[in-house]
Amino acid sequence: MIFMKVALTGLEKRKIKKQISDFGFQIVEYKPDVVIAFGGDGTMLYAERMYPRIPKVFIRHSKTCVKCTDHNYSEILKKLKDGRFEIIEEMKVEGIVNNDPKRRLIGLNEVNVSNQNPLRAARLELMINDSIIQKQVIGDGIVVSTTFGSSAYFYSITRKTFKNGLGIAFNNSTKKVKSLIVDKNSVIKIRILRDGAMMVADNNPKMIKLKENDVVTIKKHKYQARIIRF
Repeated sequence: MIFMKVALTGLEKRKIKKQISDFGFQIVEYKPDVVIAFGGDGTMLYAERMYPRIPKVFIRHSKTCVKCTDHNYSEILKKLKDGRFEIIEEMKVEGIVNNDPKRRLIGLNEVNVSNQNPLRAARLELMINDSIIQKQVIGDGIVVSTTFGSSAYFYSITRKTFKNGLGIAFNNSTKKVKSLIVDKNSVIKIRILRDGAMMVADNNPKMIKLKENDVVTIKKHKYQARIIRF
């Protein structure tokens, strides 16, 4: 597979733009064959949000990006041009409020239902496949993570990662609640027991406010992220 049209993302993308052109790639904003995310974790998540389903190369420009390629830029671009790579598919997760498609967020790392006001705890009910698992969780929220995101927010809460399924972490709950790893096809529902909550995904600036009795359904997204590995 040979790619020629490249979309480039990242605050410092000018530092690599000339090299990309020198290798004969055409830099475009629309309908790219491949996306190069030059930066850190935030750039990586932004690239997937802006160009879903398009194969992506993550090149580290920030020390915080634990999953970005850390090689000579010319070496990466040569392998990309020659087709010497493989494409790995990674599961994504989506959250939808009250089954309303207009109130939906998609994450490569996670979907998070959290307290809206840092001075007030969220009160949440957790269901998995329509079975109540926790009648009331009081705290800063519940994080549902993919395996890809298990080294991000999920890890910061649990100090654990996982390789299969979906991970559920309880952020700063008043009573200690153990994290859960569930089957990747599980349907997770979080009911808001008291208003003042919100749903967020990855580093998406869009936040969806939640009120009492709203139900957030979180499950595997139908499309996967496509990531290039050399």
